[in-house]
Amino acid sequence: MKPSWFRRRRIARGLTVIAAGILPLTMSPAAAYARGRVHGSGFLEAQGAFDSNVTSNIYTRKGRSLRAINSNEKRIWEAITQGHLRRARALIDKTASEFPGWHPRAAMTFVLLEKSIWIHIGAGRLQAARRQIDDLRAHYGQGALASATRSAIAAMRVVMKNDELWGLLGHGHLYAAQRAIRRMEAADPGYQPPHKLLATLNEDLGRRALGRYEKAHDWAQVVILYHHEPAIFDRAHAGNRLVLARAFAATGHLGRARTAFSVLLRDAKHLGQAETLLGLAATHLTVADMQALYARAQARFPRDWRALRAAHLRYLLMKAARAHAAHHDRRALALVATQGPAIMALHAAADARLMGALYGAEGHRREALRWWLRAADWSGETRDWRVVGTLALADHNAALMATAITRLPPGTKERLRLRRQADFVDALSAYRHGRYVATLKILRDARRLGPLSAGMRAIEAWSLVHTDRFRRAGVLFTALYRAHPTSGNAAGLIIADQHLHEFAAAYHLAATLKGPLAARLPMATMGHHLADINEMPWRFVAPDDIAAPSPRQSYLAVGGSWGQRGGHSSGLAAMRVYQPSLQAQLGINWHLTAFAQVSSPLIEDGQPAYGQLPMMAATGGAAPAAAHTIARIQEHPGFLLGIDDRRPHAHWRMALGWTSPSIERRGTPQGLLRYTAIPSRNGSRFGFHVLRDRVRQTLISYNGMRETLDTMVGGATVPVSATWGAVMRNQVGASGYASGGRHGWSYIGTLHLNALDGDNIRTNYGATTYLAMMRPVFTNHRWWVTLGPSLYAEGYRRNEDFVSPGYGAYFSPQWMGQPSLSASASHWWPGGAINVSTALGYQWFYETGGPYIGSPSLQRALAPQWAASGLVAAPYGGTRGHNVAGSVDVNLTQRIAGSWYVDTGASYQASPAFQELEAGLDIRDVFGGEGGRTFIPAQYVADMGRYE
Repeated sequence: MKPSWFRRRRIARGLTVIAAGILPLTMSPAAAYARGRVHGSGFLEAQGAFDSNVTSNIYTRKGRSLRAINSNEKRIWEAITQGHLRRARALIDKTASEFPGWHPRAAMTFVLLEKSIWIHIGAGRLQAARRQIDDLRAHYGQGALASATRSAIAAMRVVMKNDELWGLLGHGHLYAAQRAIRRMEAADPGYQPPHKLLATLNEDLGRRALGRYEKAHDWAQVVILYHHEPAIFDRAHAGNRLVLARAFAATGHLGRARTAFSVLLRDAKHLGQAETLLGLAATHLTVADMQALYARAQARFPRDWRALRAAHLRYLLMKAARAHAAHHDRRALALVATQGPAIMALHAAADARLMGALYGAEGHRREALRWWLRAADWSGETRDWRVVGTLALADHNAALMATAITRLPPGTKERLRLRRQADFVDALSAYRHGRYVATLKILRDARRLGPLSAGMRAIEAWSLVHTDRFRRAGVLFTALYRAHPTSGNAAGLIIADQHLHEFAAAYHLAATLKGPLAARLPMATMGHHLADINEMPWRFVAPDDIAAPSPRQSYLAVGGSWGQRGGHSSGLAAMRVYQPSLQAQLGINWHLTAFAQVSSPLIEDGQPAYGQLPMMAATGGAAPAAAHTIARIQEHPGFLLGIDDRRPHAHWRMALGWTSPSIERRGTPQGLLRYTAIPSRNGSRFGFHVLRDRVRQTLISYNGMRETLDTMVGGATVPVSATWGAVMRNQVGASGYASGGRHGWSYIGTLHLNALDGDNIRTNYGATTYLAMMRPVFTNHRWWVTLGPSLYAEGYRRNEDFVSPGYGAYFSPQWMGQPSLSASASHWWPGGAINVSTALGYQWFYETGGPYIGSPSLQRALAPQWAASGLVAAPYGGTRGHNVAGSVDVNLTQRIAGSWYVDTGASYQASPAFQELEAGLDIRDVFGGEGGRTFIPAQYVADMGRYE
């Protein structure tokens, strides 16, 4: 039976071999060395036990003692096991000399060499270790120990590689270690560096990269590094944690940043560290987060609460100053509004200035004034007292204002400027309270101390607008706009020029200087009207735009008129006139039109009543003459061409034409030139005109009629032939109209000087006048009703002028006057309008006696014929009288469809001795400009288009 120790050694040998084959690659050199020692001893004991039996048998047969050999071998193995390699070698040499033929077994020398290699490796003598490894491979690489040799060498190489890597890490050669790992893995794909070594390498690389990221402020990479290598940011590395906190804040992770700073504050060792951390956090975190951090710091260092509270106040003031610089004054004031007592305890003028600026920006003038006063008291600087004085002016604090002025050096610009500011504030206060005259006076006094600022000049200009001094305001706004092209100055310039109606300068300024003025004026549509923009009736349209007027109305009208004089109970023969006409007008632009008209009257004359013919006397007695007249007379066509110009301040009309008011083939010019000035905006005007037109008469003296008079002489009929010429009127006139508006009296006055001439007619001079005063009795947006007295009067050198408006009998009176009560009513509706005018009065007239045939040339022409017949013309006697007279006029315009209009009018005037009726109608197509009532058709042709 084998002893128990032998079994144990055999088991230990097996374990040694197995352990050498599976030695972990991640074992440290010291651990590997210890493991080698244990395994080598076990292998030695097991192998030695087997070999001792053989040796014992040999030496037993030789009679030698085996106990001594076993004792020596045991001591050798103990020395090897204990690492006393020199002693083991000495014992081997001693045993070999004592027992010739004995030699150390392969296992013993194998373990001895293995132990030596591990010692070299442990001591870092890698070159010696590599030489011995080569010896180990050479001696034991073949045979029974080949497997153990390969396992041992593999374990040794792993430990040597790991030692090389640890050495590189220990000297800080991190990138060299990385390259070495790649080289080792390429040479031995099965090699795997120790996990701890890799972790250490990655941490060291992370720390080195962290410094680089921090220097470059690449905070996003710092956050990424934190997610890959969180170990470098543990509590043992406070500096790295601070970098991480800054990275969180810079990348927007404010919650994590606050947590990181809070942890750092918890671990802070003293107040200085806490203040540094708070200073860094203040550049990134919100005010609420900083409030929480300052609270954590005070909890960490309760004895230093005053210093921390002062630091928190400085932080709030810093944030408020930044918000104020960014014009977030409300937010800034909310930060420091509750810190007033603490700020006052600091006695810092800069902080007081900040508080004053914040309160002033938010409209708290008095609180702002208190803080600026503290700043001035604490600093004593002139600039602070200047601000105090300005705010005191705005607050109407005269005492504080005086104090501020006394604190400024006498005769300095600051003191003078503050004095001027006092004037400016007074002017501004007066302006705000609507005392514009006082504002102008204050600014006039302030100008003596120096030129006014642009703001004060603007207030002066607006005060001029409010006091209706638009011309001065326009000049000032123009200068202001040239220096400061703002919307306010542009608006003031437009308002002033609008009231003056002088926009040419504004348009020129807008065209030459870029700014809001050009945006407020329609340059594209009005730029070509600069020559007459001051006159054209433009109007404002939203938003702040101007609507240019369209060209005046263009139309074509076809119509006619009918008139009758005498007849019925007037005692006169009836005369009728039919007058078809064609009328046209072309709108050239907003103020100018050209017009034309063509007409050809047809006259019908009835047989005269008894007593209307001239009396023919003869030596043998004579009877009244009987007239045989042409019943119908178609006059040759007449025409008129003219131009009409209507501007806001003046109207003028010029017309020239030709008329042939006779059956004879001859004619005469007709025409009109009239100018009307409109100096007032309420409609008042006055005008002058020169006119030449024909006068329509009745009966014998009618225009150009050939007539034969038959008279009885001695029972025989004697014919007397005569040709009567047409009468033309040459007139110079003046008129005036003073408007009283919608509620006052309006006054009208006209004066016409006439000279009547024509074939077979002596020139007759006369004058007419019309005076009236009217007052509106009812007005609204569709009605206008007026009532008032009027007076018409006329006077001529002779009776046969035939130019009166129908008053009187066959011959117009030499003079006549008629006071009347006149009324007029106008009504408008969409597309139409009507006007009705009436007059009722009483007339007085006077006629002198004279011959029926007043023309000396006609008398001379008839004299031979009459003399041959023994005839003479009997004169008529003078007369005077008075009677009631009145008139009615109606005019109507109505749109019938689209651009088509119908215009109609009628008038009737009568007295017990005379009556006249006229009516007219036309159809008008308006093809340009705006539609509306344009003329009274019954009067348009007769008056050469003078109707307005």
